Amino acid sequence: MPRPQDGAVGWGEVALLLILFVGLVRYMSWRFQKWEGLLVQGSALLAAGDLGDARRVIEESARYALRAPEQVLTRVHLGCCALFQGGVDTARSELLALSRWWRTKEVPDVYAAAPEMLAACLALQGDMGEARRWLEVAHRRRRPGAANISLGEVLILCREGRYSAAVKLVDDRLDVLAKSQVHVRKLLVVLRTFSLDALAAEGGAAVAGPGDLESIRPGEFSYLGSQWPAMEVFLRARGLGAKEAA
Repeated sequence: MPRPQDGAVGWGEVALLLILFVGLVRYMSWRFQKWEGLLVQGSALLAAGDLGDARRVIEESARYALRAPEQVLTRVHLGCCALFQGGVDTARSELLALSRWWRTKEVPDVYAAAPEMLAACLALQGDMGEARRWLEVAHRRRRPGAANISLGEVLILCREGRYSAAVKLVDDRLDVLAKSQVHVRKLLVVLRTFSLDALAAEGGAAVAGPGDLESIRPGEFSYLGSQWPAMEVFLRARGLGAKEAA
């Protein structure tokens, strides 16, 4: 039998490699598009305060995340979902891992946001030393001039009893607050009202009216008081505790 020429064999191998390469590129492009579409959908649900559906969609997007930036963005969204659903331990673990992972630096916004949200988790658990440490890390990582309102810092101020500073921090960022996620806005309203009530008890301010809390459902933020007795008392007094939701 005649033997195939060496050139023919070489071109056949090149063609096969080219087919495999094109197939791989198309597969990776398909996965990226699936991930991007799901994450955008999940992010929109999270921004609207639909936490359950947001988490479900974002968890599905995680199946398609290949590159480090995709994984970073997916994980920070899952960490936020866990925190806002009351899974503070889960959120703390996820955000701590992200804050320490060197690949997180590839997404600058998350590089600063992860330790800031981690500080919020730590403050809720009463670990104030670590909360302050990670908040300082977030401040060092944040780009100059970045407009934001630090949930972690507000929580730390509240837990330290620095209520006037907490109220001022929120009031000075009302323009940013108006553009924040629904759940974040509600959470900051709760913290601001809690601070005003505490100041009123100290004789330094008027008690905030019920209108400030009209959008808050009973039990929606009961997780805030799970390791924070003063907050638990406030939520019960305002009819927002877990028992009032039952």
